[in-house]
Amino acid sequence: MSPECPLTRDPPARTRSKARRVSAARVAAPLLLVGLGPTPGCRDRDRAEANAAAQTGVAALTGDAPRPLVREASDASAPPVVRVSELARAAAPDACPPTMMFVPGGEFWMGSARGRGGHAERPRFLTQIADFCLDSYEVTSSSYEACVRSGACSQPRGAQSRCNYGRREDHPINCVDWGQADAYCKAQGSRLPTEAEWEYAARGGDRYLPFSWGSEPPDGRTCWKANRSCPVGSFGTGAFGLHDMSGNVWEWTADWFGDYPWPAPGGSTKVFRGGGFNGQSERWLGATLRNRTDPARWGSYLGFRCARLAKEALCPFGAGDEPGRCRHGVLDVECSGAAERFNGQRCATADAPACEPPSVAVAGHGCVRR
Repeated sequence: MSPECPLTRDPPARTRSKARRVSAARVAAPLLLVGLGPTPGCRDRDRAEANAAAQTGVAALTGDAPRPLVREASDASAPPVVRVSELARAAAPDACPPTMMFVPGGEFWMGSARGRGGHAERPRFLTQIADFCLDSYEVTSSSYEACVRSGACSQPRGAQSRCNYGRREDHPINCVDWGQADAYCKAQGSRLPTEAEWEYAARGGDRYLPFSWGSEPPDGRTCWKANRSCPVGSFGTGAFGLHDMSGNVWEWTADWFGDYPWPAPGGSTKVFRGGGFNGQSERWLGATLRNRTDPARWGSYLGFRCARLAKEALCPFGAGDEPGRCRHGVLDVECSGAAERFNGQRCATADAPACEPPSVAVAGHGCVRR
């Protein structure tokens, strides 16, 4: 790898005109990208460029946006249109820590439309994400080693040659199980991202990017088809100024695996996302692809990054089950049956109960079998 900063490509021209609609309450205390001081180094340069791009309203807008099923407001009832640059000028400077990027929340359709993606990616559903912060880079081996020295983290589980701990300090930490990833994030005052937060960030929110960087092929844009991981930030930034959301190492999320549209309240496998350095198919780098495994498992292909709610962020569906996390909510679902509609808990016919007994509605989890 060259010691010089890697080149980042200019964002592609806007392909469709779409201004994010933001309520007057949101504008009163908006939170957008955090400005940076003149700190040297490639990573700080990339972060500064990404923030500057957001503040001038520059955004890549590629990929096929899904057509709304319902929830189309008339012009008379729609809130005032506020553009990204207007929000940026009023943004709080301390929304996120310096090592994190600000991800402005909003509504988006999560998953894949009928006829696209894998079965686990359907049904596609509409949700709303609160403003949050996400690590600019995957957690590095050196950062994790510092946590081990502090006593807050345990040593990675593996010692094979592709495990980075103690070998490659600027590579992502790998060979850690879910519990170790969770412990690290909590030691930083953060947490693992929810699956919805992760996909929202990787797809550029309602830009619906197929990969974090856009729709171009992965070669030269991420670490893949490789024998081991790459140093974090070896390639240009993707959506929201984030690095390596697609490729390098897969990333643990907070959630148990379950059928869409609700996260499972428990289970036997945790979700991980993003694709890894050893992938050979573009499909495995896709921003909607879901993968899962026993939380006690680990591998050289698997790492993580941390998240937290942005300062003064509002949870659209209320507080979650754990501190610092919002409750998951569903606004609409692309139901598969012609006579089915989303009833607030599941897809069902008009005369069906909200949940089919013995299941009951549980806030943030939909119909849960008792």
